[in-house]
Amino acid sequence: MIAADAQLRPAMARAMIAHAIEASPREACGLIVYDGAGHPVRLYRTTNVHPDPDRFELDPVEHFGVVREVDEYGWQIGAVYHSHPQGPARPSATDLAAGIDPAWISFVIGRNGTAKWVIRAYSMRDGHATPLGAVPS
Repeated sequence: MIAADAQLRPAMARAMIAHAIEASPREACGLIVYDGAGHPVRLYRTTNVHPDPDRFELDPVEHFGVVREVDEYGWQIGAVYHSHPQGPARPSATDLAAGIDPAWISFVIGRNGTAKWVIRAYSMRDGHATPLGAVPS
């Protein structure tokens, strides 16, 4: 597994925020793939199929499609993102219990008490989140 970079290209960060705005009040979600050097190369929006608007679950068919494509190009999934339309840009207890691949970076999009959307990166493993920093948008 590559060491994925938590710093995204500005266009990717803007696309994530746009996805969060469009999906609101539901959580948006998606995947980010990386090249062999650990640099982000593509963002994949996915459909949130979870019935609860305050949770997310990647559409399994779309997820499998991303897996097939990254295999074809020699890339790897290195991050997942999701939004908290009415909450902060930090993992919730539900997020920590969800079993997200611990090798992936988790980007959370939220508002942190302001009207402005922000993105924060985390490493999540064993029920704990370690902040990796804010992502400029």
